[in-house]
Amino acid sequence: MKDDDPKPGVVIDVMPEKEGADAATAEQALPDAADDRQQGGGMLAVVVAVVTLLVASAGGYLGYREVDRVGGELAELRQQLGNVENRHADMWQSIDLAVSSVEEQRSQLDMQREVLAQQRLAADEARAAFQRQEQILADERVHLQEREGELRAAVADVHQRVGRSGNQWIIAETEYLMRVAAHRLALARDVVTAQAALELADQRLRDTLDPGWAGVREQIAREVAALSAYQGPDHSGLSARLAALSAQVPALKPARVTIGAKSVKATDEPEETDGRSWDTLFSDLWAGFKDTVRIRERDQPVQAMLSPEHEFFLYENLKLHLAAARLGLARADQALFRENLVAAADWVRQYFDPDAGGAMTLLTALDELQALDIRPALPDISKSLRALRARKQLMVGVLPGTATSR
Repeated sequence: MKDDDPKPGVVIDVMPEKEGADAATAEQALPDAADDRQQGGGMLAVVVAVVTLLVASAGGYLGYREVDRVGGELAELRQQLGNVENRHADMWQSIDLAVSSVEEQRSQLDMQREVLAQQRLAADEARAAFQRQEQILADERVHLQEREGELRAAVADVHQRVGRSGNQWIIAETEYLMRVAAHRLALARDVVTAQAALELADQRLRDTLDPGWAGVREQIAREVAALSAYQGPDHSGLSARLAALSAQVPALKPARVTIGAKSVKATDEPEETDGRSWDTLFSDLWAGFKDTVRIRERDQPVQAMLSPEHEFFLYENLKLHLAAARLGLARADQALFRENLVAAADWVRQYFDPDAGGAMTLLTALDELQALDIRPALPDISKSLRALRARKQLMVGVLPGTATSR
């Protein structure tokens, strides 16, 4: 940078041009005032010298200020240049670090490329192994398909021979369960087993996934509800009650010592001692025979021809009737149950004292038991079986496997 270059904010002094103008004016005035030059020459020289000195002083001052300013700018520029050099040094250091990092990353990248190449090679080998395995699986699939076709043909042959499809087997099992329920209810009056068998039959029909069995399932549901609502006699409670009555038998008191019908005493007739003769001998013998042997007519058989010392058998016979009534209760035999209760009540009325030993209590209990129905009517569960068989008739002639629609 030169010292004479214009700078911003610098005021350029134009005094030298004024000095030139004054000189020109002075030169123009010299010819006209030639005479006066000599007189005022000294004064003018002094003035010019003073003016020149002032201009020189102003120019020096301005030059000094300009130099001082330029020096400050140069110092500032030098400082900025130092900062730039420091930044350049930092930048170069950062560049060196970046270069080293790039080199390190490049080495890592090379290592990763090697690893990737190895992995790619392993993947290629695995792909080849998978392809070989896929080929083996394809061969196995073909073999399995062939085997499946053979099995299907065998199953079709079995269906054709047996004449039943999978659902038909289920229907056969359902029919068997319903028959078991009907037999258990009719023969053993086993309501619990019959209900369980019907519920299993309904589950088997559900497994067919055939909506055509909906009517049969509705009938099964109605029969299961009827069995659930059925209230049979309390056989256990009644049996316990009969056992308690049998335990009360030893407390009864016989009505009389002689068991059987009351003896009929012969009327006392005055004996005629006078008038007996050989003529009345036959009539006397016949009267004596009639007093010795008596013939009675009974419309009912004699039930207990026991001597008074054998009262034990009287109590045991009564217990035997109660035990037979319990047996009829266990078998749900209404006739056997009622007959033995009636016989026990008649036995108590005929051979025991009704006013002693709790005989009236026993008779009241026996009369109440006679009024019980130990074999009430059971629900009818045959409609579902008839509905099942009716729908099976509709499936006659259908090919195996198409008996039911899914």
